Formats: sequence, structure tokens, C-alpha cells
Amino acid sequence: MNQNAFFERLKNLLLFPGYEWKVISLERRALGDVFSSYLWRLILAGGIAQFAGSFFYVRNVLDIDAYRFSFPLVQALIYVAVQLLVIIVGSLFIRGIAFRFQSEKNLIKAVKLFAFSYTPVLIVFIIANLHQVLLIVLLPGVYAIYLFWTGCQQMLSTPKTSRLSFSMIYMIVTLGLLFIFTRLFGYLSSLIFTGFNGV
Repeated sequence: MNQNAFFERLKNLLLFPGYEWKVISLERRALGDVFSSYLWRLILAGGIAQFAGSFFYVRNVLDIDAYRFSFPLVQALIYVAVQLLVIIVGSLFIRGIAFRFQSEKNLIKAVKLFAFSYTPVLIVFIIANLHQVLLIVLLPGVYAIYLFWTGCQQMLSTPKTSRLSFSMIYMIVTLGLLFIFTRLFGYLSSLIFTGFNGV
């Protein structure tokens, strides 16, 4: 996926999700390509924002030379790891419970559904990672629920009666995984940077 195709998909998912889900459902693109040409760009941008936000925090607040680059780098790597794990584990979970919502149990489609629905969250993290105060911008991430709601019918043939409950489960699972993995890696980070709680 070239740069123009990337931004076209981004725009269509956010503005015309019903149309774009039909396009995605007809694509035969491998999961590796979805991750490398689409998701990785958004995750990497968030990782760079996390590095920048952590770097200025260390410089302006802590002023600890030993942490000048090592801390921001670790925080950026943690962010990337958390996002990848949320997408992978979340997709497997959605695929695993699909039958409970009379939906198709297809791993490739479940990964695409979860990953593309997750787009708004990845976008707002790019801003939020620059500073803790900007966490308020995470609120638009709830648009991800709407993307999942519109996409599950096209991707997994979810009946209309099950779409809302399936979308609520998606939201709970996503938030739960974000919390669990962030806390887990935050704890590991605190072991590396002893005596420092991190950002």
C-alpha cells in the first residue's frame, strides 16, 4: 500500500466506513501487508510521539542525564509492544467469541475487523503520547466502536440484532487489554528504572 492508498483508506474509514468496509471485505490482502503497510505506520507514529513526549518530560521535569535517551526509548518500545499485543490478542478473542454473536469464525477477517476498527485509537494516541495532559483527546477513540459496529456485518456477517452487543464486547476487550498490557509493561519499566514511576 503506497502513501496515497494509505491516506485514502484512513480517510474513507473515518468518513465513509460503510463504503470502505465493503472494499476491505472484498480485498484478498494478506495480514502481513495490513500490518506492514497500514497499522505499522500508525503505531510507529505513536511510538515517535511517545519518545518525544517522554524525552521532554525527562528533560524538563526529571533532568536525569542517565535517563535522557534510555527512558524515552524504552517508553516508545513499550507503546509499540502494547499496541501490537492489543491488536493480536484482541483479534484472536473476537474470532474466538464470534459464534456467540452468530458471526463468521474467520481469523483473517477478525484481524482485519479489529485492526481497522482500532484506527481512531491509534490516531488519537499519536497526540496523547506527546503529553499526559493531552489524554483528553482519547475520547474520540470511542469512534472505534462505531467502526466495529459498521464493520462486523460486512466482515463477519454479524446479524443486525447482535451488532450492538458484539460492539460493546469489542470496546470492553480493547480497554481491558490496553489497561492490562500498559500496567504490565509499566511494571517492567519500573524495574529497569528503579525508583522512578515513569510517565
